[in-house]
Amino acid sequence: MNQHAGCGLRPVAAVLENDAAEFLKQSKGPDLGAWLKLYAASQALLTAMQQDRVVEALVEICSNFLGCEEVAIVEIGGDPKKVQFLGEEGLSPANRQALIQNGRFLGPMINPGESWIPWDQERSYSPLIPRRINALIPLWNDEQSSGAILLFELLPQRSGFDAEDREVLQLLALYAGPCLRSQTRA
Repeated sequence: MNQHAGCGLRPVAAVLENDAAEFLKQSKGPDLGAWLKLYAASQALLTAMQQDRVVEALVEICSNFLGCEEVAIVEIGGDPKKVQFLGEEGLSPANRQALIQNGRFLGPMINPGESWIPWDQERSYSPLIPRRINALIPLWNDEQSSGAILLFELLPQRSGFDAEDREVLQLLALYAGPCLRSQTRA
């Protein structure tokens, strides 16, 4: 995947389109599932950008491709204690309240281009862990964090993220923020 999406080198749509073509080409190889998931996710983002539906597409990708029942897309503005909800799906009132009350803890968790999965890391962010956060996907613009996609409850038959899911998480970590930014500029 191109590591420079949204860095001003080329418009994010062109980079995504190029990556989607590469994912489709690779899907004819032995690792079919991961490449097809990446292709489908990148195509969904491209289409969403054209239709001004990026938030909805991000929720769909997290729900359908990653098997997440509770998704929140939040923006952290000038006041790091305030969280603005851009989109959500199935978010429980308890998890919504935890985000509102603990928004100040999100900032340090957000690193451009790097998803955070609690069980992969030694660092602990206790205010959100009890809420069963399964992943945090950064939203960033020009190397500045602007928010996150938070995945809480996975489907009951899911116990975590496999290698294919992690590829989709990485795609979102690179492209979600720039896609949202390009939508707001249009």
